[in-house]
Amino acid sequence: MNGDEVNNELSHWFSTYGAITAERILGKYQVKLEYAELVEAVKTPTSLYHHLVQVPLRNVLNGIIMDQANDYHVYAQKLFIDYLLSGESAKDEEAQGAVTREALERERQQLISLGDEFHKIHGQHDYLIAESQSVLIKVSQMFNSEMEKAINALKSPLKTANFSGPKSEIRKAIRHALIYCNLMNNQTQENKFQFIEKMNEIFKVSLNQDLKARMVLNLEKIFKIESDFDEQIKEYFVKAKEITELANSFRDQFYNTILRVIDLLKFLPDYKIDPAQDAINREALYFDKTIGATR
Repeated sequence: MNGDEVNNELSHWFSTYGAITAERILGKYQVKLEYAELVEAVKTPTSLYHHLVQVPLRNVLNGIIMDQANDYHVYAQKLFIDYLLSGESAKDEEAQGAVTREALERERQQLISLGDEFHKIHGQHDYLIAESQSVLIKVSQMFNSEMEKAINALKSPLKTANFSGPKSEIRKAIRHALIYCNLMNNQTQENKFQFIEKMNEIFKVSLNQDLKARMVLNLEKIFKIESDFDEQIKEYFVKAKEITELANSFRDQFYNTILRVIDLLKFLPDYKIDPAQDAINREALYFDKTIGATR
């Protein structure tokens, strides 16, 4: 996936809702980062953590768009409910406003069909969340397990380099390197050695080539998880982006339906929207409808 493209598309939403959402997502996978690490990890397209939150972040964003689309849908339905309860729709065909009433009935039928399609997409969205969550939990459990094994294995070569810090310091060094080193799709030996150098920004010890090679060997399973990760989530990311497009489309369609229906109601000489009731109906519509917009 294109990290820059993803970053740009989510940047407005992420800046609005902050790092707390990403922190909660990572927390579900038992991944804990310090706040400074978290911000850098999520904003660095080459970090494993950035890739780990992409599908869940997209799902959260899609949920917000879906909720907004649903609020528009409900408001449009209320416009029709008030109209139908007024008795205006039951007037004789010869009564003034017949053409407008016919147009309103067409809009009502279209809204019913649109609502049915929307609920199908909402179901797909819910299924995608469950399916992708299951895969990400399995991957993160494997990652966390291999992380602990690597930490224990690294104690021996690090002791040779006169490092006597706690396991938490080794864990921090691995996190640091995972954030700043690109091993997602470029795992040359040189890059792996750079990973060790990045870890050493935390250790601050003297490492010869032999020690670096031993440390690389201890980290190979983590490197493998990194290299395989995108392939495992690619399908879910594509589906999530498709749902973003569809959710935006439904939000726009429900909104445009509201505009058309209000315009049509204005043409009925004997019907007026109740301002007090309309104010109540509109309470759920005060949101930023540009969130997640794809165009």
